[in-house]
Amino acid sequence: MRCGKVKKRLSPVAVEECANPNWLDASQHPLDWNGPTNRVFTEFRDEDLDRPVITHLERVAQRYPDRIAVSDSDTSFSFGQMWAALSGLAENIEAKTKPGDLIGIALPTCSLFPVAILACLAAGRPFVAVDPRYPSDWLRDVLEEAQPALIIARRDGAPPRLWTAAMTAHVIHLSQLPRPARKGWRPAELGLDQPACVLFTSGSTGRPKGIVNSQRGLLQRVAQSINSAHVNEEDRFLTLNSLCTIVGVRDTLTAMLAGASVHLLDPQGSSAREILNIIRIESITILFAFPALLRSLVACAREPAGGALRLVRSGGDATLWSDIDLLRRWLLPGAAIQSIYAATEAPMMQWFVNDPSRMGEPRIPIGYPLPGNRLALIDENGRSASPGEAGELIVASPYVNLGLWVKGGCMAGEVEGNGIGPCRLFRTGDLVRQRPDGLLELVGRKDRRVKIRGARVDLDGVEAILRKHPLVRDVGALARTSSTGEAVTLVAYVSTRDGAPVGTLDELRELMRSAPPAMRPTRLYLTQNIPRLLSWKLDLRSLMALDEITVQSECADAMAPVQGSPGHRDRIGRAVARIWREILQTPVRSSEDDFFEAGGDSLKAITFVMELEHVLGLELPLTVITEAPTFAGLCQVLREQTPTGYIPLVPLKAGAGLPPLFFIHDVGGSVAGLFPVARRMTYAGAVIGIQARGLVGQEPPHATVEAMAEEYLREVKQWQPDGPYYLCGYSFGGLVAFEMARRLSQSGDKVGLVGIFDTMMNTRKWRLYSLLIIARRQMSQFAAVARAAPVHGWPRTAWRIARGAFEELRSYSSPAIDGRSLPSFLKYAPHRILKVGASALIASARYEPGFYDGELTLFAAARRERGLPSLETIWRKHAHTLRIIETAGTHSTMLTGPNADCAASLMTQLLPVTKPAP
Repeated sequence: MRCGKVKKRLSPVAVEECANPNWLDASQHPLDWNGPTNRVFTEFRDEDLDRPVITHLERVAQRYPDRIAVSDSDTSFSFGQMWAALSGLAENIEAKTKPGDLIGIALPTCSLFPVAILACLAAGRPFVAVDPRYPSDWLRDVLEEAQPALIIARRDGAPPRLWTAAMTAHVIHLSQLPRPARKGWRPAELGLDQPACVLFTSGSTGRPKGIVNSQRGLLQRVAQSINSAHVNEEDRFLTLNSLCTIVGVRDTLTAMLAGASVHLLDPQGSSAREILNIIRIESITILFAFPALLRSLVACAREPAGGALRLVRSGGDATLWSDIDLLRRWLLPGAAIQSIYAATEAPMMQWFVNDPSRMGEPRIPIGYPLPGNRLALIDENGRSASPGEAGELIVASPYVNLGLWVKGGCMAGEVEGNGIGPCRLFRTGDLVRQRPDGLLELVGRKDRRVKIRGARVDLDGVEAILRKHPLVRDVGALARTSSTGEAVTLVAYVSTRDGAPVGTLDELRELMRSAPPAMRPTRLYLTQNIPRLLSWKLDLRSLMALDEITVQSECADAMAPVQGSPGHRDRIGRAVARIWREILQTPVRSSEDDFFEAGGDSLKAITFVMELEHVLGLELPLTVITEAPTFAGLCQVLREQTPTGYIPLVPLKAGAGLPPLFFIHDVGGSVAGLFPVARRMTYAGAVIGIQARGLVGQEPPHATVEAMAEEYLREVKQWQPDGPYYLCGYSFGGLVAFEMARRLSQSGDKVGLVGIFDTMMNTRKWRLYSLLIIARRQMSQFAAVARAAPVHGWPRTAWRIARGAFEELRSYSSPAIDGRSLPSFLKYAPHRILKVGASALIASARYEPGFYDGELTLFAAARRERGLPSLETIWRKHAHTLRIIETAGTHSTMLTGPNADCAASLMTQLLPVTKPAP
């Protein structure tokens, strides 16, 4: 491993003052002050910082071999299983790499991720966590800097662009727990002050920046978490942050080394209702989320938090006193709220929030200095700031990051002549002041770094990416803040050279898709000139004024269609525009603005519809936003006071030039669960969802698969008169897709693709053991449905759940309700979804498939319950050719979260790249 030095030189005055500044007192309050001081736990002592992570874990595994260490929506591993698995993986890593080599981990958020992290440390190798969902250009830049010698990934979970960017690295594919190491294996040594963890963040040049942390630095974060929150083996963590961040790594290691358990969940692929259910079902005791996500969770909560939840931890963005008030109303008495202020480079401060600390500011203080660090506030002249005045926060500590990872090696940072011994110095760029009571308040930034939805974004980096376009002359990026001072919206203005074509703005948006989502401007505009001062620095005041004018103009244009209309129409249009802007942090620019194209996702859709219900006094299904995602369409639906009638075909993704892909609903009938896959597909044609009859209006659901196929084909033919036709169906929808393909083939129409996702049938002929497996799955999902239903609808919902379960068992039905999507929608129209689902279950049991004289593509879930019949055996005799493709996840998760990337990629590869011959 190559180690160099990057010398960060301060001015002579700064060096002199930093040698002996006025260090802030870190002993004014103990770590657990105002926290859970009466909770029994094992303290993480100073001498424990001298023992490697893997030594601590081995002790925990020996003490609690059968206790659950990690779980996700599909699997769970005990400490004993984890120790055995990481030993085998570590042995494999050691055999394929040499000391000092960096190991890449490119896994989705799943139980295998902690196994991979700990295996790297056990093998004596540093690791770099890579998010495989990030854009290919970003992944290429990360891997170019990281130069990993080996990558741990899932064969079914990593996109092809990852392998293109890492052609020289060895690959270990993980699909299940590795086998234990050979007898006599022992962990390799990894120095406590050597590189252990590399995490990439936004850099000022537009390229990712790799920050290197040591084992000692990671252990210090673990110690502070355990000792402040009194974490013990009875705790269950839920961290709604990526494992590719320091928060995800810290909380995972904290849970493991305390003998506690951690539940892993990807918040980007989960609804608020699902997260709330997991908090209650899994008896979560400690929850971490950045403030914006906490606001959405509490807004969706219909009842107090579960009694097990004793601590909510928040960080990564500005937390407001209004957020604390919301949490207090949601949490049960006695639960604590902990604010954590840290960076990937260093831990800095924390505190347990108490109401007497309010002093009129909308934002809460950032905390008290942590022991083990020395913090100082330095003014613009390099001297210690006077009491009560703001200064740049400086951290001097042996736990500050080692440096940057550049071109395959650690470039260690150093400050010369500082007189602070072995401590490293981190200049945070944060402007901070200390209050008389010792709490510190964040005033602003010295540089242009901001937090967008909990992710660190360098505005210089955003501008650098936009400048790559050959027609760009100048760029100005800024983060617009709310009245409370919270950074919420990224805005960029671009001036172009003369002669820029009309489509330049679209090209700039496409260029920004090469960056992670947090770096993409929510609002991107072309302007004639970027306002600048005589020093050529951005004139932020003028740029913000320009943005205010632009936003007001757009809002006025968006509201024009409803001005002068009857009062209730004006009210609806204004309400939609206001809530749209609050949820998406961008105004409605035109009547054809699409909610999902403007930054909406499943979590925001739930919040959006809930707010519309509250403001307009309507009871709305979530399908109202999927069926009418444009501003004008949604307003029209709401003005009619009822959701739209039954519309079978719902566009999920726009496209042109190639035949559309028709994607058929699951047993619940809704196409909302297909959005994650459709939006990730790079296919040039459109993706059209087909939803079931009976979700809205008074029409009854279809009683047979044949009736569905007949009506759906009628609609498909109107949309696309001639073939070839491309059909896919998820779970129950696979039966309908198969029947549609049969009928098209019999009528002489060409079928280009018929794909079915984990579809089963003929359950009446199954063994009893297989039926019991399905019944167990169905009953647990019906229980989730019950928990998601509003209290006032319980009597009716309970009856329908019982009737649905009875019909299911009576008819030995098999297709599984999507446990991720269905509960989120039930609070809107539980009786309709249950009615459609029950009808579909009965229809599937009655369906007798014929023979399809063509190729059938079966997408099989990589992880299936044991004891179920073979899908190949089921389908082989019903098609001329059967192609089987394994995709990530289980039956219920194969189209959600990170697994959606895999499914989208596999489907795209089967679709044409040019228009097929008729």
